[in-house]
Formats: sequence, structure tokens, C-alpha cells
Amino acid sequence: MVVFLNRFFAFVLYLRASSAGVDSWDAEIPKSVVGLSGSCVVIPCKFNYPSDGKIHNEFTGVWYKDASDVIYHKETSKIISKFKGRTTLLGDLHHKNCTLKINSLYPSDAGPYMFRIEIKDFNKYSYQDNKVSITVKDSPEQPIISVNDQVMSQKETTATCIVSHSCPFDPPPQLTWSPNGTHTSQSLSQDHDQWKITSSLTFTPFREDHNKPLNCSADFTGGNKVTSSKTLKVKYQRFSNQGASRRF
Repeated sequence: MVVFLNRFFAFVLYLRASSAGVDSWDAEIPKSVVGLSGSCVVIPCKFNYPSDGKIHNEFTGVWYKDASDVIYHKETSKIISKFKGRTTLLGDLHHKNCTLKINSLYPSDAGPYMFRIEIKDFNKYSYQDNKVSITVKDSPEQPIISVNDQVMSQKETTATCIVSHSCPFDPPPQLTWSPNGTHTSQSLSQDHDQWKITSSLTFTPFREDHNKPLNCSADFTGGNKVTSSKTLKVKYQRFSNQGASRRF
């Protein structure tokens, strides 16, 4: 019985050791990201490699465009001229993070892009099945305004305005309202290193505001400005000479 238990526990330990070493060459990279022309974009990237039981300390990460043009390398002389000074490896390769930032986007930067890891005294691998493309937009997306279909005259109400941006290193777009009021803003991270700014406006409408526009404008770094509008529908009470009231 003791011999059986010893063999059983030895088998369990063997399975654990085996399962710990089945890591493979794979990567987590989105198929596409969105960036604004003239701004930056971040490509989130995580990679893995088979474990050989050794600790590796020397990594070289390389990013390619169209599988042949080097757009990032720690030896900057290997980077093609169009991308020199425009790419930064944000991730720590020792922690299997290969996140890349590209500055000053051009429409021709669409991609596809591919990551390659070179591990000294071990192996090299290009993640050809994990390519990413960039959608480069000429102008930002229009802000999205949300407000009740009908608001009450002289009763405080709240509207929200949401706008997306892709470069967390640029100052976030500034949101302004017209007509003005008390407003607050917050920035939230979305998937694939995209961000959203939400501004909440608290204001008091009057009957004179009926059918007038509520505007939200977003000013981006570089001079881009986009504005969205929504028509206010203000409900109010009108009183007849007899003192009765009816809704507008």
C-alpha cells in the first residue's frame, strides 16, 4: 500500500511538472485598433513561449509592418526611416508584455503588423497568426449626446456626452456644452487601449429653450474639433384666463 501511494504521488507530481511545461508560442494581440491621424495609437500585446526550465534574461522584441519592414527594434539603425522616432515599446519583455506605441499616425500606417521575440540562448519566434491592423481616421468620432426625450421647464435635468479617443498619452479631448451649466467629466479605459470621456451636464431648461439645440463639442490635440447637437423638447404649463392649465 505504501509503495502504491508513493508511486501515485510521484505520478501526480509528474503530471504537475508536465503541465507546467506545456506553454507554447502564442500571443494576445487584437486583430485591429483605431487611431486618429496625427495622434498616437497603442497596440496591446502579450506573448508566451515554451518553458525549458531555465531563466532567460536577454530578450529582443521586434515589430514588423507587412512582415518585412522593421518598425521597432532596440537597435534603432534597423528601423525603416518612415518609423524612426515614432515607435516605443511600452511593455516589459521580461514580463511577456510587448505593447507598442506608434506616434504621429499617417493613413499609410494601416498595417498589418507582426511581433517577433528573440530569446538569447534559447529560440526565436514570429507570431504570424496574431497580426494586427490599424484603422486610421481623418477626424474623431462624433460625440454621443443622451438627454430625456422631453424635459420639464424650470426643473433641473441631466444630459451626458460621450466621445472616444485612442491616445492615452495625449491630453484628453476637452468637452464643452452650449448652453452651459454645471458639468463633470471622467475618462474610462475601454478594450484595446481605447478610451472614452464622459461629461455630465446639469442644467435647468425654460420654455424659451423648446426646440433649441443642446450642443456638445470635443476639442482634440492637434486642432480637431467635432460637435454633436440634440434638439430640446421642453414641456411646460400654460394657464388660461379661467385659471385652468394645460400642457404644452
